[in-house]
Amino acid sequence: MSILRTEGITKRFAEFTALNGISLEIEKGEIRSIIGPNGAGKTTFFNVVTGKLKPTDGAVYLDGKEITGKRPHEIAAYGIARTFQIINIFPSLTVFENIALPVLSKKKQNMALFTMPQFQDHVKDKCRDVLSEIGLENEIDTIAGNLSHGDKKKLDIGIGLARNPAVLLLDEPAAGLNPQETQAITRLIKSVAERQNLTIVLIEHDMDAVFSISDNITVFQQGIVIAEGRPEDVRQNKLVIDAYLGEDF
Repeated sequence: MSILRTEGITKRFAEFTALNGISLEIEKGEIRSIIGPNGAGKTTFFNVVTGKLKPTDGAVYLDGKEITGKRPHEIAAYGIARTFQIINIFPSLTVFENIALPVLSKKKQNMALFTMPQFQDHVKDKCRDVLSEIGLENEIDTIAGNLSHGDKKKLDIGIGLARNPAVLLLDEPAAGLNPQETQAITRLIKSVAERQNLTIVLIEHDMDAVFSISDNITVFQQGIVIAEGRPEDVRQNKLVIDAYLGEDF
């Protein structure tokens, strides 16, 4: 059974239809990329899935449970975490504190409790595990704002992982990265998915990254799905070539 499923998701803004009947099924442990030109509806789809927007029509299911129209914090509690196009970290806090906040939030605790002996060990262990997973274990005391852009992207992903999500949505994780940083972030995404059997859905414009890590790719154009399948099939799809990839890819 799919872990994330949408049925006929439609979102209209007055006379404009941003999404028109989007139905997807994403399996546990899958890396699914959503690609398409700007304005195709990709981020709107993420906003509907995470509760930032209510769909005009259709339904969203997480592990068989309908979550359509729930508020963002409720959907986060059900098990969907998300990063945004713009890095969403706390630049004045240390790397460790950035991870501690979502860990404590997941446990319905606040930072004041972090200093209490009965909370220290298991919370700190979880934070260290996450930092090790994202390769920032040596930056525990670094102020987050002083990290390189690539490491800030890793920290942003770590904040999502700290919530123990069932599904992690990544909105353009490679945006603004140089080729070396892009390779590092794609390796991280693939490693996390494999090690944790975590379902990851990403929006991304770097096609080399998309085709190197995706199990399946869904292509949006003008609010509809025009193609879906394994990377090798999508790469050869004439509709996708004409609408987005071009003949030279």
